Order: sequence, then structure tokens, then C-alpha cells
Amino acid sequence: MARILLISLILLMQSGCMDQKIVEELGFIHTLGYESNEEGEDIGKLKVTASFPIAETLEQQTNTIVVDTPRASMLFLNKKTDKNLVLGQVRSILIEEKLAEKGVWDLIDTFYRDPVLRPTVKLSLVKGSPQQMLSKDYPNYKMVDSVIEKLLTKEAKLNAIPEMDIHKFAKDYLDDAIDPIAPIILPSKDGILVEGIGLFSDDQLKISLQETKARVFFLLTGEFKKGQLPIKINKEEDVLFNFLKNKISIKVELNNNEDIDVNLSIDLKGYLVEYQGEIDINDENKIAKVEGDIQEYLENEIHGILEIMKEHQIDNLGLGKYIKRKMDYQTWKNLDWPKSIDRVNINPTVTVTIIDTGLVK
Repeated sequence: MARILLISLILLMQSGCMDQKIVEELGFIHTLGYESNEEGEDIGKLKVTASFPIAETLEQQTNTIVVDTPRASMLFLNKKTDKNLVLGQVRSILIEEKLAEKGVWDLIDTFYRDPVLRPTVKLSLVKGSPQQMLSKDYPNYKMVDSVIEKLLTKEAKLNAIPEMDIHKFAKDYLDDAIDPIAPIILPSKDGILVEGIGLFSDDQLKISLQETKARVFFLLTGEFKKGQLPIKINKEEDVLFNFLKNKISIKVELNNNEDIDVNLSIDLKGYLVEYQGEIDINDENKIAKVEGDIQEYLENEIHGILEIMKEHQIDNLGLGKYIKRKMDYQTWKNLDWPKSIDRVNINPTVTVTIIDTGLVK
């Protein structure tokens, strides 16, 4: 009996050693970066950077190759390391802004169809080079992979960027009533910052919105349920408004196929976290003036966003979904959405209610 126990113990120890050895031989890619190569003989080809931790040291390693297609990248990346690189732990995909302007579906489709990858892999655009972002030494961070993942999660919770993954991007891309969006990040001296969001037409990046305008954009999607919104009313007035409730209503009226009205109604309730200006906010009679100023600011910002979408013939808000419900299939197809968005009358109305001011001035 004792011999059997001893043999079993030895086998278990050997199994544990083998498992550890297998893990050490693997390279679990956490982040993949894609950009257009601008150097050497292969200008215009795809530059791919893979970032993965080394199990023995918990340090990060990056490898970069230049290929013709994204599907060929894993073969050549594996040749540049003694690890057997695998995709099962990929957490983030980074795409250079310039590359995104040419179209990203070939990249997204590669991952969208791969059964090994989780559908929740985060997708971001990079202002600059993903290779440089992943290869740079950050004094306060040992693993840039985890920094990117945590930044995207945190900023999405703060409603500064969308919580975008490859499944959500693909879903919007394949839907003929909405265009995709993606967050934009950039490297800084000490870390990584959020720049805003990119608006797509099909799979091509058309234009970006800075962070403050991006927050207003999310008010229109209904995804920004509560949180803080910094508002610069004018040179003398600055407000930090924390809204607790965001109710949005979208109604479509079809007089005929050539006359479409979309009425956006946004109802915000919240309190002032900070106010800098000349109005005495402790005077209830003057609070209405601040509410009116906030409403006017938001309506102007919304009109600006709508003009951008009309100029580029894109619908990243998904207004087409509401219009589509009002039409039969053939009428919707004949509308040729979103190329016809500039013919639609979109009327935004904002109502702001300040329920508390507190000690903010």
C-alpha cells in the first residue's frame, strides 16, 4: 500500500512539472497591434506587433513582423520567439488610425470567425503607432497590456469611451441601420490616455470626436445613464454636472418617403458638482438660468455632432433603426441609408433639471 502511495505521489509531481514546463513553453498573446508599414522595401504592407508576458519573469515581450495578410501573421510571429504563441488569451486589439481609414473588416473578420478567441476582446484605435505604444517603457507600469485593458474598462465605466469589443463592432458593421464606433487611445509620457472616439462609415474610419464631445454623443445613444459631464458654457462660466438620470426618447414621423422627421428628446436630472461663474446658485430663482445655459450648450453640441454625421453620410447613433421600423423592406432599401441622412430633419430637445446644488462654488 505504501509503495502504491509513493508511486502515485511521484506521478503527481511529474505531472505538475510537465504542466509547468508546458506553460513556460507557451506565449499567451495579450495584445495585438496593427498598422501600415512605412519603412523599407515593404511599404504599405501590414505591420503586426504581438505583446505577451514571459511566465518565468512576468515581464513583457513584444515581437513585430511585416506581412501581406493578417492571417499569415501568427506563422511569422512564432518564428521570432522560442515560445509557442497562442491566441486564447488575447485581451485587446489595437489598430492604427491611418490603417483604420483604409478599412478594418479584414482584420476584424479574422478574429470574429476564430473560435479560439473570446468575443469580448476589446478593440481600440491608436493615435500613432501601436508598435511604439506596446514597445515603450513606462516608468510606472511593468505590463502595458494590463494598463491598456484596465484603462479601457475604467473609461468605459466613466462613459468617456464605448465598451467596444470585436463582437459589438462586427454586429454594428453588419447592420445596415447603424455604423460602428471605436475608442481612440494614445501614449503619453507616463502612460496611456483616452483621446475620444472614432466614427466609421462601414469599416472605414471617417472622423473622430474629442473626449468631451464623445460624452455628449453617448447621451444620445442612451448608454450614458449617469455620471459627470464637464460643460464650458462661456468664458466666464464652467459647470461640472453630475446627472443621475438620463431619459431619451426617439420618435420618427414619416409624412412621405421624402420627408422624414426624427425628434430626439433628452431629459437629464442631476446636481452641480462644481460651478464657476457669476450666478448665485444658492438662489433658487436663478437656478433656472443655469439649467437653460446647460440645455443650450448641450443642444449646440448635439447639432454639431449631427452635422458631422450628415457631412460624412454616417449614422453612428443608430437613428436608422428607428426609421427602418416605420418602413417596409423595399422602401427602406430604396432610402439607401445612411447616404440619405442629410435629407432627414433631426430635431434635438434637451431638458435639464438641477435637483441639488450643494456647496459647489
